[in-house]
Amino acid sequence: MNSIEKLTQIFKKFPGIGPRQASRFAYFLLSQNEDFVRELVTEVEKLKKSTTRCPLCFRFFTKDNFSEYCEICARSTTDTSTLLIVSKDVDIDAIDSAGVYKGRYFVLGGVLPFLEKNPSLFLKDKELFLSIDKNKKDLKEIIFALPLTPEGENTRRYLTQKLKEKISEDIVFTTFGRGLSTGTEIEYSDSDTIINAFKNRF
Repeated sequence: MNSIEKLTQIFKKFPGIGPRQASRFAYFLLSQNEDFVRELVTEVEKLKKSTTRCPLCFRFFTKDNFSEYCEICARSTTDTSTLLIVSKDVDIDAIDSAGVYKGRYFVLGGVLPFLEKNPSLFLKDKELFLSIDKNKKDLKEIIFALPLTPEGENTRRYLTQKLKEKISEDIVFTTFGRGLSTGTEIEYSDSDTIINAFKNRF
């Protein structure tokens, strides 16, 4: 396997990238000057060193010397009575930019396939349960903002069942409503769609 083929195989591992797009990326890099490629390599190397996971929401964020939490969890205006659960970091970016939600978040890291006997291989479910147990004093509502796919629905059912077994408090469970089509990924939804789905959660 030559360098072009190897790089194409690496790009194919990116979410949503097929063989043709991966090949275009590889040839695009070949067409750029050395400064561009050097900058790209430098930033990729810095990525792991300069970022960490927020211990509250498990979202990746850029480390600084001021807070151990991400900028969303560290906000003094964050509503601690609501918790919105998403599958990916980029879903938080889409929802937060819509400006309709001001509560806490939690990133599961994926969705649960059907018939899977070990959910922790795909989800940060144990971390979620622990986080809720530690911060359930003011919690009144848990909102699921998961992909409207069979796996997303399976994830919602699994978590709802487990959380109801673990939480004795009177907490409401809701999910995004009208505005999102079946099969929709949150990260690709525009702000108006997210606002309507949030307002019509059920």
